[in-house]
Amino acid sequence: MKKILAFSIVLLAFTAGAFAQNTDTEQTIATATIVGPLTLTKVSDMDFGTIAVSGTAGTVQLGTDNSRTPAGGVSLVPPAAGTAASFTVAGQANETFAIELPVDGTVVLTGAGPDMPVNGFVHSITTAPQLDGTGAAAFTVGATLSVAASQASGVYTSANFPVTVSYN
Repeated sequence: MKKILAFSIVLLAFTAGAFAQNTDTEQTIATATIVGPLTLTKVSDMDFGTIAVSGTAGTVQLGTDNSRTPAGGVSLVPPAAGTAASFTVAGQANETFAIELPVDGTVVLTGAGPDMPVNGFVHSITTAPQLDGTGAAAFTVGATLSVAASQASGVYTSANFPVTVSYN
């Protein structure tokens, strides 16, 4: 009987730890970072310059550096050089942002002759766009204009089209 009682006491001692409640509390805090508004300002509109046409369709590629490259049946007429659209961005210092340009088929120049589509929009920032230490950035936008064979003379203009920036 003593052995059973001793065995029971030992068994109870080992299992008592299994039923013990152990709790712990740790304190924490919550944080949030609010960034200032991101502002996009247009500096200049896109201008493909003066173009001469022939009986063959062609294109004019407007680079982000204001360069113009003709192809097909078009040639460039001086002195009207091209001008890439240009923008400035202001916001929270050192934050990255995304640039959204029009998709192909959404921008056309209209005038005296057939509509001329503008496609292949590109921006001048070659790495991930980021605001500098003062919260500023700038970029330009180029694209490719398609010109029909024997396009009618005149001034052609697009409707306003969106260029959008947003924080990443």
